[in-house]
Amino acid sequence: MKKIIILLTLLLAGSTFAQETDFYADDGAYPLQLALYPTLQLVPYDRDVTGVRISLIGCNRNMTGLDLGIINQSDESFRGIAIAPINLSKGNAGGIQVGFINHVNGDMIGIQGIPLISWYHALNIVHGQITGLQGGFYNQAETLNGLQGGAINVAYNSKGGLIGLYNYSDSMGGIGIGLVNVAYEEAHGIQLGLYNGAGHFRGLQIGLVNQAQTIEGLQLGLINVVSQKEWMPVMVIANWQF
Repeated sequence: MKKIIILLTLLLAGSTFAQETDFYADDGAYPLQLALYPTLQLVPYDRDVTGVRISLIGCNRNMTGLDLGIINQSDESFRGIAIAPINLSKGNAGGIQVGFINHVNGDMIGIQGIPLISWYHALNIVHGQITGLQGGFYNQAETLNGLQGGAINVAYNSKGGLIGLYNYSDSMGGIGIGLVNVAYEEAHGIQLGLYNGAGHFRGLQIGLVNQAQTIEGLQLGLINVVSQKEWMPVMVIANWQF
């Protein structure tokens, strides 16, 4: 409680100092942010921070640097290292987000998750393209250039690797390793799991059950199905078409 009172005093004193000086005289970025809430913080939420932000709930226009708090939010972009239970960026992001919930509305280059601590507890979502790594219980991206590792991986357009219990893509290029691998429209590369499914598949499927509408490659498993194959669409051990 004493720490909260001290922080409130510092914030109020800082705000008073800011109003009496030219600390906010321009629209440049500021090196330090202390915040309890977006309406009670040293740097106003519609300004940029380049440096360090320490907050309970912190919100700024653009954040660049080290971001420590309970809820970290950037209304436009984030670049740096964010460590908090919840990290939010309404625009693009670059760097590392370490938290239980990591959410980016735009594109991201970097890493999302809680590596080495509780990898499978995180929820990672990028609504645009991620180039890098997502590690968590649930990972989702519109476009993936890199790796997803977790219980459930969803990358609608995937170029790289999906490693988990359930991996889903509309279009996949690379490798999928899991109990269930699904590429709804097409895939090229390798699928390795108990069940592998694809629309049009080019490459190698290895699993207990392998299924594709059409294939340019090889299936190895107990049951292998190429639905639109005219001759022997269902085979055991192996099925192929080139």
